[in-house]
Amino acid sequence: APFTIDESTAVSLARETPRARTIGFWVTGIGIYVGWNLSTLAGALLGDVLGDPRAYGLDAAAAAAFLALLWPRLRHRQPIAVGIAAAVVATLLTPVLMPGIPVLLTAVVAVVVGWFNLLGRDDRPPREPADAPEREGLP
Repeated sequence: APFTIDESTAVSLARETPRARTIGFWVTGIGIYVGWNLSTLAGALLGDVLGDPRAYGLDAAAAAAFLALLWPRLRHRQPIAVGIAAAVVATLLTPVLMPGIPVLLTAVVAVVVGWFNLLGRDDRPPREPADAPEREGLP
């Protein structure tokens, strides 16, 4: 299960065919596994040369990566509502509660908003951007 991570799952779910899903899952999982281990080795050998990583803004990389995984899923009103509700709750509670508690409460809010589908069902197909390439002849 070392390849079953957020990134490989998100890439797999974004593909349209079973074969593309499988390829996306494995390429992403193996790529991140190799990259993670090589980066860990490089950090162990050269980490002191860089100094404080916070000076480079790397502490925001995890949040940016998670947002990049989430972004393609936000094509309908309901997932957007879940994301906004979770972001608002996390933003309001993080400064005032102990670490970890805002994450749990945000998850509860996201589940409740998602479960009750407060905005109603949105069966419209996702909009293609105006500059999207033509899909003629594609499934």
